[in-house]
Amino acid sequence: MVFEHRVFKCRAVAVVRAAGIVVALGSLSVMPLPGAAQERANTGAPEAPPPDATPIPGETLTVHLLTIGPGDGVEQLFGHNVLLVRDSATGYEGAFNYGLFSFEESGFLLNFLRGRMMYRVAPMSLDSSLASYRADDRRVWAQELDLEPAARAELLDLLTTVSLPENSRYRYEYFLNNCSTKLRDALDSVLDGQLRAATDIPDDRGITWRSHTRRLTGNRLFYYTGIDLLLGPRGDEETTRWEEMWVPMQLRDAVGALNVTRSDGSRTRLVSSEAVWVESDREHEPAASRSMQILFLLFGSAGGLVFVMLGRGAARGSRRSRFGLGLLGCLWGVFCFVAGSLLIGMHWTDHEFMYWNQNVLLFSPLGLGVAIGLVRISRRGTTGLWDRRSAVVPLWLVAAALLAHLIPPLRQGNLELILFAIPMHAAVCWVVIREHRKENSLIYT
Repeated sequence: MVFEHRVFKCRAVAVVRAAGIVVALGSLSVMPLPGAAQERANTGAPEAPPPDATPIPGETLTVHLLTIGPGDGVEQLFGHNVLLVRDSATGYEGAFNYGLFSFEESGFLLNFLRGRMMYRVAPMSLDSSLASYRADDRRVWAQELDLEPAARAELLDLLTTVSLPENSRYRYEYFLNNCSTKLRDALDSVLDGQLRAATDIPDDRGITWRSHTRRLTGNRLFYYTGIDLLLGPRGDEETTRWEEMWVPMQLRDAVGALNVTRSDGSRTRLVSSEAVWVESDREHEPAASRSMQILFLLFGSAGGLVFVMLGRGAARGSRRSRFGLGLLGCLWGVFCFVAGSLLIGMHWTDHEFMYWNQNVLLFSPLGLGVAIGLVRISRRGTTGLWDRRSAVVPLWLVAAALLAHLIPPLRQGNLELILFAIPMHAAVCWVVIREHRKENSLIYT
C-alpha cells in the first residue's frame, strides 16, 4: 500500500551554486576548429560564424529510477523507489525520496487514524541509502532513463523545487498519492504525458487494488488478514496499469517496457540500461497472490471446534472448560466489537478505501453481547433471552454477507473472512442455544 520510514543523512547540495555554474557555462563560447577555418579560407567561401558551443541544458545530467524490493517491516512490504539525478559537470548527486516521515512528528498517530498523514520529499545521499537497503537485505534495481537533455533539466528543476522546505510536505494516500505515484507523475510530466497515454487504458486482466496487497503480503498472514479486513469494496475496483504503479515494482516494469517519441519524431526505449545495484538473498516477489480460502476455513473450523468442546465441558460442570469458555468467548466477542466499531468509525475519516466495508457484518459491535453471554455461561451456566439474541443475530449477519458475496454487483473480496467467520459464529450459537438451554440451565456449584 508502499511506506518508507528511514530518513537518511544527505549531502547538502547548494542548488543556487549549481544553477550559477550552469549559467556560467551557458555564457561561454568556443572558437571554431582550426582545420575547418583553414579549409574555408582556402576555398574562398565566406567564413561561417563560430559554432554554438553553449552547453545544452541537461546534457550533463543522468537520471536513474531506483526500485527497492520489499523488506521486513509493514512499511516496507510494498517496496519503494527513488529518482537519482547526477550532474557530471558539477558533481551533484541526489536521490529524491518521497517516502520520508517520522513517527515522532507531532500528531502523527492522530493523523494516521484520520487518514491525513503528511509525508515529505528530499534529496538523499545515495551511498547512505544503498548501505541501508543492503543492511536490510533489500534488492535494488537501477534503470537509466534515456530522457532528452531538456527533459532531464526539467525533471531536476521539478524535483529540486518540490524539495524546498516550503514545498516538501504532501498529503499521503496509500493507493493514490504515495512515493511511487509521485515519481510516476513527475516522469509523465517531463514525457509530455506519454507514460499515462500508454498505460491508463482499460484491460481485461481483472487486477484490483486488493490484488497487489494480497500478492505482496501473502507470506505475512497477520498483515494479509489485517489489510484484507480493513479494505472495503473500493479495493475491488479494477485498475489500469497506470493506477497499478502505486506499487514501485509495477512502475519499474512499466517504465522498462515503455517506448517514447522524441522531439525529432524518432521512437526509442525509455530505459537505456538496467542493472541490479544491490543484490539480496530474499526470494523475488510472487507474480500472483495465492488462494487463502481453505486456510481461513480451517482456522475458523478449528476455532469453532474449540468453542464446542469448551461449551460441552462447561455444560458438564468442568471448571477448566468454564474458564476456557469464558476467556475465549471474551476474546472473540471483544475482537468483534473492536473490529466492527473500527470499520464503522472509518466513515468519519479520510480512509475512503475502507468505506462501506461488508466485513462489519462478519465482525460487528454486537460481539460485546456475545462476550457477556459466554462469560455468564462460564460463571453461572445460564443464558438469557438477550444472550441468545446476541449469539443468533451475528450468525444472520454472516449469512447476509455470504448472500451479498454471491451477488456480483455487491461482491466484496472477503470470501476468506466469510469462511472463517461462519464456523466461529455457528459454534457460539450452538453453545448458547443447544448446550445451555434456559429451561435446563446448569447451576454451577
